[in-house]
Amino acid sequence: MLARSLPVGSSRRSVVLGVAGAALVFLFTQVLLPGATGGGRGTPAAVLFTGVTFGMVHALTAAGIILIYRTTRVINFAQTALGAVGAELIFQTLILTRIPFLLILPLGLALAAATGFAFELLLLRRFFNAPRLVLTTATIAGAGLTVVIRQGVNRLPFFPEVRSFDDALGVTPLRNLMPFSGLDFHIGGLPRSFGLPELLALQLPLLVLLLVAVFFRFTRAGVAVRAMAENPERASLLGISTGSLSSIVWTIAGLLSGISVFLAGALDTPAAAGGVAPGVLLPALAAATLGRFKSLPKAAVGAVGIAIVSRAFLYSFRDDIALVNVVLFAIVAVGLILQRPTGGRSEEGSGVAWRATDEQRPVPREFDGVGGLRIARYAMVTVGLVVLGLFPFLVSTGPVNLGGVVALSTILALSVVVLTGWAGQVSLGQWGFASVGAVVSGALTAKVGIPFWFAVPVAAAVSAGMAVLVGIPALRIKGLFLAVTTFMFAFAVNGVLFNRRYFGWMLPGEVARPSLFLIDFEDERSMYFLCIAALVLAVVVVRNLRRSRFGRTLIAVRDNEANVAAVGVAVVRTKLLAFAVSGALAGFAGAIYVVQQRGLNADSYSAQKSLELFLLAIVGGVSSIGGALLGSGVFSASNYFFPTNPIVQVLKPTLVFGLLYSAPGGLIQIVMSMRDAVLRIVAQRRQLIVPSLFADFDPDALARRMIPLGEASIGEGLGSLRADQRFAKASELYQGRGERFVEK
Repeated sequence: MLARSLPVGSSRRSVVLGVAGAALVFLFTQVLLPGATGGGRGTPAAVLFTGVTFGMVHALTAAGIILIYRTTRVINFAQTALGAVGAELIFQTLILTRIPFLLILPLGLALAAATGFAFELLLLRRFFNAPRLVLTTATIAGAGLTVVIRQGVNRLPFFPEVRSFDDALGVTPLRNLMPFSGLDFHIGGLPRSFGLPELLALQLPLLVLLLVAVFFRFTRAGVAVRAMAENPERASLLGISTGSLSSIVWTIAGLLSGISVFLAGALDTPAAAGGVAPGVLLPALAAATLGRFKSLPKAAVGAVGIAIVSRAFLYSFRDDIALVNVVLFAIVAVGLILQRPTGGRSEEGSGVAWRATDEQRPVPREFDGVGGLRIARYAMVTVGLVVLGLFPFLVSTGPVNLGGVVALSTILALSVVVLTGWAGQVSLGQWGFASVGAVVSGALTAKVGIPFWFAVPVAAAVSAGMAVLVGIPALRIKGLFLAVTTFMFAFAVNGVLFNRRYFGWMLPGEVARPSLFLIDFEDERSMYFLCIAALVLAVVVVRNLRRSRFGRTLIAVRDNEANVAAVGVAVVRTKLLAFAVSGALAGFAGAIYVVQQRGLNADSYSAQKSLELFLLAIVGGVSSIGGALLGSGVFSASNYFFPTNPIVQVLKPTLVFGLLYSAPGGLIQIVMSMRDAVLRIVAQRRQLIVPSLFADFDPDALARRMIPLGEASIGEGLGSLRADQRFAKASELYQGRGERFVEK
């Protein structure tokens, strides 16, 4: 009955849902919330007004995210980073110079728009036809690159001195440095002052959103962008320049980002808009989810509603700011569960799986009888084990401790390989699952007194269950929405799990290292070897998992989910098992990490580390165990030897772009190409027919073209000729054989 009276997509349905949402917001803020102590029940009008201003800022960011997703089917995790460079220029100029605000504001916003244009033209244009997952990864790497560039803005020569954004500049209010600093007004009886930043936050986003709507409604370029959003392939066949339109969209997204980041810094402090600005990005992602990544009006209304509810909640519960991210995560999870799979064929086929990577091929069986290769493989493994064994005896205590951290980080990279490389599901919250394992392990050992050796498997099991719960919402519909879910989860769990207000009964002050028989792991060398043993165990488990039926099913589901479902395989159950295995590996690493660090530190499990871990796996090779080892080694070496070098910090995300373009399989793909080149030489010298290494040749033709490179075993055929005649390419015999082979 409801579906008939209020059909989906009708304006009447939107109005009814909007009124119902407003009623729920009013009920929550004015009836359910207790209000501040001594201030009466409910939320004052000044707090609601603050929520509206911040909601308009988040609406701009959500609009940019939706524009990018509608046109390219990419979830842009760099949306706030696009405008960070321009906003940083405005912040630094206002604080350090006397340049007029009305002059520097358009320059900063123009720089933000130019950043969006350059981001698409120089970095993303080359991946336009790549799977959408590759483009999403490129936005994550691009966010890191723009953050590094933003940090260099305050080193521009026209600033009077070089300062860090993390110093006092980051917490300097801007409202007193802007025009009309004397403008001051109040709303209601709450003693809270408002001024020009609030007026700009109300009017500027509304004006910009209206101009964007006019552009897409009445201009030829806007109509073409809408056509491209509906069907990019058809738009390209009709002669529409999709590349130019993509640049226009990214330029608009950069402008929206610059305005939203600037307003966020003006309403609060510049520090609140630094980096990826999670205080702006997370509510915008939640609002975009409410708008189903399609509707700008719904996302804008949702952003305002989320901001009002968040500000009202913080007014009543000042000490519970960490719960805001939990609410945002719940909004995203519930929003994904309630969505219906209504995407078209082009959207469903937009790169759900990581199809751009190649599997690490084993050495062909034709080389089983080549003893030299077997000896070389054993020698390489032996050398690697010897290096790992001698490492703690050749360096000081600091590098030994770091070696254990690298080993545990590699286990986390292996969990990304299982979930992303094999199951095709993006996870940006692996350190969040590791934090669950760390807290559970630390609580069991330090609080309950359970031995470490029993606490580790329990922590891994709890993390596996948490991973399954987090993965359920994103499996409801097609697309890259698991990345959003896990990204929000990483922030939520980091803010709540390490808060002693909620989990103080679980969080240990100090975690003692275990012992086993006569081995005391309080010694750094012993702990290092324990971490290496854990890594070896994880490698063995993951390797056997890949060779099992379950591993082969994961690859099949990643490559062609429809065909696998057609033969009776439970696709959802298979994916959930992948979440469980990945979560168990992450929890296993976290359970050992808390002991290795002798305690818990929230910064060690930050959401930023989850992003770095994902890029680490991509650089090494996300579908390969060897890639996880290689990527972990490269990133760890760069962080250890060049922790603050700006050039290296720029090169790291640039390396990701280069690999995604030239070698999507990561560094391991380059290594495997070099290995295959060596194997081809061995095959030719040994007269082996290896079709997998010579894909361009027919096996029979390849056998006829083989010319012995050594002495013949008997004095017949070519062996009856002299060596100079046998191997001379200009000889009549050789040319005759070659011509016959070509004819055949």
